[in-house]
Amino acid sequence: MLKSIIKYLFSTALALGLLYWAFSSSNIQWQDIFDTFAVANYQWILLSILISIFSHILRAWRWEQLLGAMNFYPGTLRTFSAVMIGYFANFIVPRMGEVSRCGSLTKTANIPFTQSFGTVITERIVDLLGLLFIVFIAFFIAWEPMQQYLFPNATIPSTYLIVSTILILGALIILLFLFKNKIEKLWASFTSNNKLGKILAGWIVGILSIKDVKNPQKFIFYSVLIWVCYYLNAYVLLLAFPVSQSLSLSAGLMVLVMGTFGMATPTQGGIGAYHKLVSATLVFYLIPVKDATVLATFFHGTQMVTILLLGGLSFILTLFLTQIDAKPIESK
Repeated sequence: MLKSIIKYLFSTALALGLLYWAFSSSNIQWQDIFDTFAVANYQWILLSILISIFSHILRAWRWEQLLGAMNFYPGTLRTFSAVMIGYFANFIVPRMGEVSRCGSLTKTANIPFTQSFGTVITERIVDLLGLLFIVFIAFFIAWEPMQQYLFPNATIPSTYLIVSTILILGALIILLFLFKNKIEKLWASFTSNNKLGKILAGWIVGILSIKDVKNPQKFIFYSVLIWVCYYLNAYVLLLAFPVSQSLSLSAGLMVLVMGTFGMATPTQGGIGAYHKLVSATLVFYLIPVKDATVLATFFHGTQMVTILLLGGLSFILTLFLTQIDAKPIESK
């Protein structure tokens, strides 16, 4: 309990510190925020919100693909509600989203927590691969100026370090192959006789569900479309303000990348880190620092309001949803 409180206080302090840093460095005033909001094109903003909601629906559909691989069929209403509850939880306590969304499905669809949590881990791995691909494209387009402005101390690892890492990984793979049978016996004993082992075994079942997805093309399509929606959401928001509507498509890509990094920090909903990274990116594209900070605040605010509203409604909805058995009788 004490450890959880300390972690929560640390994340809150970090969020407030980063938020103060972002605001103090731009000398922003409340009137600046009101003035910017007054000239916003709310048709673009509404479109961005709709795109954001659609990305959440896509995430629910993609999750259904992983759950279906284990013969669990909770339905889109329950998966979408769980996804939104997860996002909602992340704005309250960092990293609680994964636990909350799986707990929601356990409550509404009787899906074992460990297995659904394993599918969430799989999702995170797929999301990480997607992010790495987006980062590669973004830095390929504008690596040198972005590196000089945002990562001035970044250096490429030496050839010696790269080769050593490859050799070590190769040796580990060879050892795993040589002692495969012994490792399998130890794992079987661990997962059958140890409580932690049983939990890990459930996670592994969920993680490996990706290999049994019944329609892998659909899973890949949803994964790609999620990132397309994320990009469109970022770019459409740029179009909503006179000061940023002339920015290029690559600017929207960099806002997406830096915003994603910000949201990944251990703060409630990326508060503070998102504001600092996105405003710094906009400044690079010659947006005045004060305007850049206001825009970053608005971008984050639209996401926060959407998630808190839908997440809150989803939480209320789950109170009225009767629990179903998501696993068909014939597959038990």
